[in-house]
Amino acid sequence: MPADYRLIYFDGRGRAELIRLIFAAAFQKFEDVRIDVAKWPEYKLTTPWGGIPILEVNNRPVAQSGAIVRYLARQFHLAGEDKWEQVLVDSALDAIGDLLSAAISLGESQDGPLEKV
Repeated sequence: MPADYRLIYFDGRGRAELIRLIFAAAFQKFEDVRIDVAKWPEYKLTTPWGGIPILEVNNRPVAQSGAIVRYLARQFHLAGEDKWEQVLVDSALDAIGDLLSAAISLGESQDGPLEKV
C-alpha cells in the first residue's frame, strides 16, 4: 500500500520548499497543509519539537526539515547510489540549510516574521 504524505508548513516556501521539490521530482502526490502565521502560537504547542515543517507519513509525524529531506530522498531513490554520492547529497543539503537560515534571518525582526510587502 502506498504511503500517505501530508506536509505542514506556513503559507510560503522557506524550509518546506526543498521537501515540495522532492515530491515533485518523485512525481509523488502529497497534501500540502499551509498554516496561517496568526494561528502559529496555538499550533506550535501541538508540534513534536515546537517547529515546522512536519511531515506526516501514514499519520505518523516527523519533524526537522533535514531529517524529512533525507528520509524522502532515500524513499524515492534520490539520495545517491553509493556512500560517496550520499555524502555529497548530505553536503549539498547542509549548504542549502546554511543559506536558508541566512535568508530567513533577513526576513525577521525582533518582533517576529516581517509582513509580506
